[in-house]
Amino acid sequence: MAWKILFALLYDFLLLLAVWFFAAIPVVMWQGGSLEDKPFATLALQIYLIGITYLYLSYFWTQSGQTPGLRTWKLQLQREDGYLLTRHNANVRFLWAILLFGIALFGLITRKKQLLHDQISKTRIVPIAD
Repeated sequence: MAWKILFALLYDFLLLLAVWFFAAIPVVMWQGGSLEDKPFATLALQIYLIGITYLYLSYFWTQSGQTPGLRTWKLQLQREDGYLLTRHNANVRFLWAILLFGIALFGLITRKKQLLHDQISKTRIVPIAD
């Protein structure tokens, strides 16, 4: 199942790149070509894109428990009690995923066969039937 999770992550990342691209267009048009000369504008763009990422992921996590990548690979994100994530669960999971990005990227899986940020936020990715 670890391979399915990795492929789902890759699929979601590719979709997220497209979302970032379209979300960044207005900012880049407003700032013009001098964006790299303005550190504050660059930081603001990065924070804006993190916010877009949060909205994108938390929407899917709380509505169906499946991002497009998880849906493709027939996986679902759930709380440990089997229910869909609440807004609080999504907030905690997103915050820890950001803080542990480097570790989570390498798929550090704990004894419960969960990613570290999933264990902290009391969530899990489970396979679902067709």
